[in-house]
Amino acid sequence: MEARRGRRGAWGKRRHAATVEATAYRLAGLARPLPGWRRYNTKQETGFLMAVLKELHAEMTRLMDQEKGGEEEEEDDDDDDDDDDDDEDDDSDDSDDSDDEEEEEEEEEEEEEEEEEQEEEEEEGTEPPTNQTRTSFTESLPEACQTLNEQISCRGIGMTHLPIITDLGVTKLDVAENNISHIAPRGFSGLPNLETLDLSKNQLDDESLSLDLLSNLTHLKKLNLDGNQLTMIPALPSSLEELKINHNKLSTLTPHSFNGLVNLLSLELEDNSLYEDSVSPLVFKPLEMVLKLRLVNNRFRSLPQGLPPSLQELVISDNQIEEVTEEVLSGSVHLSVLDLSHNLLHEHGIAYRAWTHLVALEALDLSYNRLTSIPMYLPRALRQLTLQHNTIGHIPANVFRHLRPGLGSLRLSHNALGDEGFERASFVGTYRSLAELLLDNNHLETVPRSIRQFKYLQLLRLDSNNIRLVSQWGVCHPRNSGSSLASVHLENNLLQEDKIPSKAFSCITHPQGVVLQPQQGHAQGQ
Repeated sequence: MEARRGRRGAWGKRRHAATVEATAYRLAGLARPLPGWRRYNTKQETGFLMAVLKELHAEMTRLMDQEKGGEEEEEDDDDDDDDDDDDEDDDSDDSDDSDDEEEEEEEEEEEEEEEEEQEEEEEEGTEPPTNQTRTSFTESLPEACQTLNEQISCRGIGMTHLPIITDLGVTKLDVAENNISHIAPRGFSGLPNLETLDLSKNQLDDESLSLDLLSNLTHLKKLNLDGNQLTMIPALPSSLEELKINHNKLSTLTPHSFNGLVNLLSLELEDNSLYEDSVSPLVFKPLEMVLKLRLVNNRFRSLPQGLPPSLQELVISDNQIEEVTEEVLSGSVHLSVLDLSHNLLHEHGIAYRAWTHLVALEALDLSYNRLTSIPMYLPRALRQLTLQHNTIGHIPANVFRHLRPGLGSLRLSHNALGDEGFERASFVGTYRSLAELLLDNNHLETVPRSIRQFKYLQLLRLDSNNIRLVSQWGVCHPRNSGSSLASVHLENNLLQEDKIPSKAFSCITHPQGVVLQPQQGHAQGQ
């Protein structure tokens, strides 16, 4: 009987403790334990919720102690009753002992079943939370917000402030395209594992982002602040790998603007008010690993000083750049892509050896500038040269001769090239490498003689010129066997199709690779 009573008492204590704990979580507004409580409670306790749970835990202990005292008194009373029962049991017969044993076995079975049910209830309490449970510890997330796995999206729902969100499991938060103008100093303290944060297209200014608001997000990798009203770079965490602050009001970059961002790989500062004198030569020094830099649509008249040596891609189009000095790119030995399109560059504004140190450069875009000739001393490793929409009327001899392994793409559309703009050696160095040649929208009257010498050309555009004649070997020459030319565009010229020699395009590999219609003369005749 004493052993049975002990087991019953132990079970009662466990059941009572579970009841009190469940009550504690309900009082805290939780349907079950906070996800990650047992995993994070020693390192990432989060203020208010943890304090409440600690107080409730203390209350649970106090209630259990009271219950324990009450049970001890009951046991004393039971002991007295047992003494009386013992006197009566002495007079009982053997058949009563047998009945007691059967009753005891039944009670033990009932207790075991109740304990199993209690264990099942406790296991159910550890199941992952539903969306309803997650929102129970947020400051009333708007119904339009969507939660999925580890992501919360409140994009474009008209929010004016950011609610307090406490969820250790969230790694991505999107609140873009709202009207948020202020974020509380501890606005992200409940999201310590956030990796991606999108705050773009809001009303945030420098005062909206307190000193440690973002820098405390030690797991943050991607941050989008596009389309706000920032005039300076806020304090940021060293874990950041991708930063976008396009379409803001940045006008100055100091030596401390990017302090600590040793892991940053991509930086975008498009559509601001930056210019060469407002950018410190030391501003990029902390960026030891950055690979991509975008400075599109600012006010640069020359390239900024102190570009990071690790840089592989620089896009600084849509500015007012008039010169490229030799020194400014001298440290950019890893640069492979350089976009200087939509500027005010003339070949005389490019230093004689401006490209000398760019030993890894493969793509150079100088389209939409003021060039009248192809710049000399191009980077040796260059594979793609884009010169569209200039006023180029001349291709110097041997300008490509030093390139290794040679150009693969040369784009000269929308220039001022006439027949006299080509020299005999203009394309030397490209005959065994060029795959794409764009000469459309120029002033050509004949097919350039050099065309038939290209060994691996695949695309040739000569449309929208003033070409009147295609000779028999003008495009395909019998000595150039094994041609890979697949597409030739000659539309919008002055050609008469019936006067084109039958074998003029015999080397074209694709049956529909020649485009001849419409022609200017034909259109005028109509």
